[in-house]
Amino acid sequence: MALYRREESIPLPPKNAEAYNTACQYCTVGCGYKVYVWPDGLAGGLKAGDNAFGIDFSGPQPPIVGFSYTESMHSTIRKRDGRTYHVAIVPTHDSPINPMGNHSSRGAVNAKTTWSDSRPTQARLHYPLLRSGSEFNAIPWDAAIELQARVIKGVADKHGADALCSKIYDHGGGGGGMENTYGTGRLLFTGLQMKHVGIHNRPGYSSETWGTRDRGVHELNYCYEDARLADTIMLWGSNAYVTATVFFVAHMMPNLQGATTDEKKRHYAKGEAITPARMVIVDPRISATVNAAHETGAKVLHLRPNLGTDYMLMNAVARVVWEKKYYNKNFLNQHTDMTSFEDYKKKSLELDIPYKDFMARAQKISGVPVAQIEQAAAWIAQPKPGGHPRRSLILYEKGVIWNYRQYDAVAAIAQLGALSFNIGRPGTGTGRVGGHQEGYARPDYPGPKPPPDVDKYVQDGNGKIFWLTGCNPYLAAQNNAYFRKRIGERAQALTDYLSAQKQGDGEPASIEHLAARILEGLDKTNGLFVTVQNIYMIESARDAHLILPAAQWGEAENISLNCGDRLMRLDDRFMDPPGDAKPDWEIHGLVGQKLEELYKADGKADIARRFAGMDWKHGADVVKSIQDDLYAGMNTKVPASRASTLDPESFKGVDYAYLRKIGQKGIQTPVRTDPNTGELVGTKRLYSTFYFMTKDGRFSWYGTRPWDDHASAKVVAGYLKSDRTKYPFWFTMGRDQPLWQTSYHMRHLPEKAETIPLPFVQVNPADVKKLGVTNGDIVMIYNDPCLSGCYPHPLNVGCVHSPE
Repeated sequence: MALYRREESIPLPPKNAEAYNTACQYCTVGCGYKVYVWPDGLAGGLKAGDNAFGIDFSGPQPPIVGFSYTESMHSTIRKRDGRTYHVAIVPTHDSPINPMGNHSSRGAVNAKTTWSDSRPTQARLHYPLLRSGSEFNAIPWDAAIELQARVIKGVADKHGADALCSKIYDHGGGGGGMENTYGTGRLLFTGLQMKHVGIHNRPGYSSETWGTRDRGVHELNYCYEDARLADTIMLWGSNAYVTATVFFVAHMMPNLQGATTDEKKRHYAKGEAITPARMVIVDPRISATVNAAHETGAKVLHLRPNLGTDYMLMNAVARVVWEKKYYNKNFLNQHTDMTSFEDYKKKSLELDIPYKDFMARAQKISGVPVAQIEQAAAWIAQPKPGGHPRRSLILYEKGVIWNYRQYDAVAAIAQLGALSFNIGRPGTGTGRVGGHQEGYARPDYPGPKPPPDVDKYVQDGNGKIFWLTGCNPYLAAQNNAYFRKRIGERAQALTDYLSAQKQGDGEPASIEHLAARILEGLDKTNGLFVTVQNIYMIESARDAHLILPAAQWGEAENISLNCGDRLMRLDDRFMDPPGDAKPDWEIHGLVGQKLEELYKADGKADIARRFAGMDWKHGADVVKSIQDDLYAGMNTKVPASRASTLDPESFKGVDYAYLRKIGQKGIQTPVRTDPNTGELVGTKRLYSTFYFMTKDGRFSWYGTRPWDDHASAKVVAGYLKSDRTKYPFWFTMGRDQPLWQTSYHMRHLPEKAETIPLPFVQVNPADVKKLGVTNGDIVMIYNDPCLSGCYPHPLNVGCVHSPE
């Protein structure tokens, strides 16, 4: 029996179907898509002139290059007028991101994630829900907003802002975007002045890349064109074929295959050698990206370091660059800070240690042979014939960002890029591949740097309110079993108190009385009032007291930008959200308006003013607030040579009308106003004039702490030399093509969920033999027990790997 319904045929959109532009809601790449919506009962014809695609379907499509329209790209939806509509979401051919209609397996099912009352997405939240004992009851929005506002105000007035806690996303795509990050941040940061706020994938409100930003280099500084122009592409801790599929296939792969020669001729210097790109991959396992790179026939170098030793390996590659004089002396002297450079040479390159001894130590620690380290350095930095500097694109992601000594590792790879002169020139760059798309437009975070650990703060009994928006920490927090236990205990303490009060005194007479009872319970029990704002009834909602239904991608306008190009586009609204679900910016705005009203009633006009201006009616109103609040004093009328002085994601002067006009072409941030023409102009790549984001415009160096000058180094060293009899494996996680960054939807879709019914673990074949297990066995992994399917895989002996 089939696990899910298959379609024998799907209707074509008629010529008069509504048409919208959007970008894929998922990964960092942000492929362009076209959306067509039309009423049930109508359909287009097979001839090109009879359907909205303008494609002739009367015969077979040509292989590979044909127009993609599969059953996963079609679904039916119901609008608030009660009628059923068809929706087709197909990759567009006019996007610079995914030319020729390229798309990933994630984007191919965008249509199936739309809300419908006849498909699994019917599980979406429709109305606000209030807990009563062990049940949830639907309540009107005005009641939900009043309750949230009164509880927040009561806690803040008595205990201060430190008693208010939140976890919230900071990204674009997937329901994020400029409107939502600003609307939420406007309430939390400007209005409530909260510092106990954690980002969706980390316990505090911190950047993942301070190590490069403190050097004066934003992590998104290159463009996809650079992958087409590079002599060498280095992927460090990035499984790009899986996590940025179209970036790899449509932009890196043609260069590896020698198909971008004409483009290189237009950008290279006269007489500069042009060859197909090489690829250096740094990853402990043979990933899908390694295999895909080899399939192109390109020259591929795969470095497989011991876990936790990456920053030492980065410094070793940099030492080779210095020792072999692969650097550009003019660039170093004219555009980098030579005082801090001395500290870098002493502490990171450790020039007081003879080269041979340093490299032998690096090999011993990292497990990577000296010959491979030297080859990697030559591939990314050795000048080409005629003295032309090599063009290398150095990209990193979570394998670096979530590694040992994170700040040092991110700083080390940024400095490797600067030392090898791989930044600012066509075909170069040193930055992130990316995870989510970007779309950050919040007021300044009012907390300290480094920020407090919100997860631990709440677990330890602090805080009175925990508002979870667009994230699921019951699954994603560190040591989430303990996190669930502690949050559940504190939330249940409040629930039990409210149930006892209800049994003794009856139902509260009003929302005001209920809020008063909650505030009393918080003080008497040290409980925790939990609000969850999401699109589904997620795991983190099981202990919540109030649940707020959010609108998602396609149900409200949304401005996002992809990571590599920083290409800003507008995701159109093409359907209604389920029930009375609302965008996150609107929900937070309504709470802000209620708080303004309550503080005015208290006669506290100074506090009330912090919430003024949140009466947004449309996403365009939020965009205007961004312009007025964040960009009012920003001078963007600057020449191209000073584009890198602007906030890398800023878009002063851009509105919905402009974005609709330019469509899939988009505009690359930061956006500036040309001083000569007055026109809005995007920025292809940052630091093209080598002016960096520091006070004097020079790249700032950092002396990495020595390997053994840190307490946790003993842990890593102990792993490297111990017999590991008790815990024989190091556990590493990564991302898997079918479900990564999509499971909040895909787990509801049998077409995808059945692809990987259990989490799997990859184990070196030698370890598989030693353990006596085979492919498909069910195994337990502990410290914390969990079930996984065993899958032999060629990663380092003593390591196991599982998707996150």
